[in-house]
Amino acid sequence: MKCFEVVKTVLDETYGAVPGKEPARDASIKKALAAMSEQYTNNLMTDGGPDFNDAATRFGYVYQHVPAHAYWLYLLLEKCPEAIAVLEKGKARITCIGGGPGSEIVGFLKLLDEREIKCKLFCELIDGCDAWKATWDDLAYQLDLDEALHTTYVIHDVGNKATWSSPSQISKADIIVLSFFVSEIYHLPTAKEYLTKMLISAKSGALLLINDNRTKIVYELVDAIATKAGFSLLASDEGKEKIWDSGEDKDMLKKYTAKFGTSTKLTGQIAWRTFQKD
Repeated sequence: MKCFEVVKTVLDETYGAVPGKEPARDASIKKALAAMSEQYTNNLMTDGGPDFNDAATRFGYVYQHVPAHAYWLYLLLEKCPEAIAVLEKGKARITCIGGGPGSEIVGFLKLLDEREIKCKLFCELIDGCDAWKATWDDLAYQLDLDEALHTTYVIHDVGNKATWSSPSQISKADIIVLSFFVSEIYHLPTAKEYLTKMLISAKSGALLLINDNRTKIVYELVDAIATKAGFSLLASDEGKEKIWDSGEDKDMLKKYTAKFGTSTKLTGQIAWRTFQKD
């Protein structure tokens, strides 16, 4: 299974959710892509990410960022033998904090397919935007998966403490993932408190996998929170990353590239970590 294959399926299924007829729909997505690029380039650390309540922005994010983020999560799993051992048991609970865009699901599915691992995934997606739920709820049906994929969606708005009480299964999770999320919430005064609260809830032996932008203040915050929550570092690195798999064909999305005049992200400067709860 390839990341671009899954993303194409999702885009084809959700394109019609963007309001308007095709010319207006394409114009709004193109505008959202430009605004998103500006936000991530110049305002991410001070203002956070874009407003995902907008359907055009959600579509644009899946198109532009999910293939690379999913692939890099797949690479992170490959670097973590402890995670592979969990998946080889045949059943695993996964909690993805900030997982609304679905990159983590795609990365896990690619790992299972490439390694021919039979595993039932129980994926909890925690996010502040409930509109993402419709994007990924029907994925197992759309892909006709041989193995079971169960997804649940929990609304936690990091900036609104009143939402943190929504029940989460993170205390049961075998693997917890933070994929390009800490940089999105770094600007919030409640970010450190929220992440600490969640990670302290993890069970003994739980794995924590983190991919994010290569930004020192972000990964230093992550390291401090993980240590306070009782996690020990297994491995870490940083540098330029890209999609290395020659079988990953970005041309699967060429009809959207032609529409929007911009291609999906293929490279990035990232930092990654793997931890395990003591």
